[in-house]
Amino acid sequence: MTPFLSVNLLQTIVTETNKSSAAASQLAAGLNGEQLNWKPVPDRWSIAQCLEHLAVATEKFGPYLNAAISRGREKYSVSNGPAYRPTLMGGWLIKYLLPDAPKRLTAPKIFRPAETAPIDGALEHFLKQQTEFLGFVGQAEGLDYNKTRLRSPVTPLMRYSLADSFVITVVHGQRHLGQARRVRETPGFPK
Repeated sequence: MTPFLSVNLLQTIVTETNKSSAAASQLAAGLNGEQLNWKPVPDRWSIAQCLEHLAVATEKFGPYLNAAISRGREKYSVSNGPAYRPTLMGGWLIKYLLPDAPKRLTAPKIFRPAETAPIDGALEHFLKQQTEFLGFVGQAEGLDYNKTRLRSPVTPLMRYSLADSFVITVVHGQRHLGQARRVRETPGFPK
């Protein structure tokens, strides 16, 4: 979580998001539909499923981010972005979503990609959602993103800060892009 404890959280989020977009484009470059949808084993995800999962998760967060930013503008305007302080729930989620976290978590049902049909346009969908996500990050400029709260689209019982949601989105992306990279490096990957 070290880079997110930097002086400018929003700039760090933008930088890391752009790195993820570039990594996804490079990962999928030159791959055909069969390669993108190939699974190493039936119960593991393909590259396309990893990208689609990330796109769907970001898309589902959109209305929650929008509402939180609107509330934050009314209640928590600041002249300078504060230093990032993870909430208890946000810090816990981030810890389990870091790319090198040893434990695998099951994706919530609302974030799962298609299991059977080939997925077309997963990279494009992912990149579109990355752009939309960066729009939310830009809108958070000038508000206290530590005090601004939102609930998770998974369950209304889970709440964390807007800053946490930004960090969660980035580390979640890094984790699944690493997973997609391992799929491409698996012996038996179609040439």
